[in-house]
This record gives sequence, structure tokens and C-alpha cells, in this order.
Amino acid sequence: MKTFNATMTTAMLALALAACDEASSPAPKAAKPKAAVVEPVKEVPAETVVQQVPTHSYTYNPVGKRDPFRSPIEDLGPVNANPVASCNEPLCAFDLDQLKLVAVVTGDASPMAMVEDPAGRGHIVRRNTRMGRQGGKVTQILRDSVTVTEVFSGNGEIIKNPVLLQLKPDVKLDPAYNMMTGKNFGE
Repeated sequence: MKTFNATMTTAMLALALAACDEASSPAPKAAKPKAAVVEPVKEVPAETVVQQVPTHSYTYNPVGKRDPFRSPIEDLGPVNANPVASCNEPLCAFDLDQLKLVAVVTGDASPMAMVEDPAGRGHIVRRNTRMGRQGGKVTQILRDSVTVTEVFSGNGEIIKNPVLLQLKPDVKLDPAYNMMTGKNFGE
């Protein structure tokens, strides 16, 4: 800090001396102003006057564009190094391929689905419910599928991996079922 103060003091002293030297030199004599010559204005016929209209006009529409003054990493949110530690829900104990989509309820503002774990227990899931060992979030619930998005960070990048859980169709659909007897026709 002492070296910096000494350097700054020396620089200021040198500038002050340079300014004093310029002030002591004789000032040049000011030139006398010349009389302005007024030229007559020529009239141009109206037919020859052409207005230059810009060929295109540009308007900026910021809708759908990101704010250039905000970091795109802030928009993604914090990424935990160990998502399993942050996920305390029972569905985080299983891999996504071990879970089976059993039922879906849609047509509402908050759709929900039921997922069955390997032990046969059913769990109700909604949007933003965490599930899977990677701590993925349920991002979309459709009438026949549930999308779980897992987030990974590697090489300074944030990678989103959407995983789709499909509702399995019933295998035993038999149109020839007798409602009265509870048996299939032909038995």
C-alpha cells in the first residue's frame, strides 16, 4: 500500500509540473474572425425534392427471449451435487425403471398419478414430486404417461434427462364378457 501511495504521489506531482510548464509558454495570438459570407438560397422545384424513406424499420420484441443481464444458470436453479441426499421421499429409494405407472387422473387443474414400487405399494404423485435415485421431478402428467426430468451436472454443464413412464394397457381385454354370469362367452 505504501508503494502504491508513493507511486500515485509521484504521478500527480509530474502531472502538476507538466501543467505549469504549458501555462508559462506564450499563448498564441487569436486570429481575427472573418466576416461571414452569406450565399443566396437557391430554390429547388418541388418535383425534384425526393424524401429518403428508410427501406426497413426495426422493432424489438422481447417476448420469448431471455433477459441478457441475468445469468442463464440462475434460471435453472441450484443443482445439488448429491440429489439423493436432498430427496427424502420414499420414491427416491428406487430407480425409475423399477417403478410402474398404474393409474392416471387428468382433466383437472392438478392431475395426479399412481406409481407402484417393486414391493407392490402404490404412491400418489403430482407435478414437482421427486422420484428416482437421481432425485428427478415429475414435470408432466398426461392421460397415458408421466414425464420425470432428472438433472445432472457435468463438465460445467447442466443436463436435463426426461424419462417417460408409460401406462401399460390391460392384456386381458375380452369384448365377449357376459356381465350376467361373470364368465366369457364360449366357456
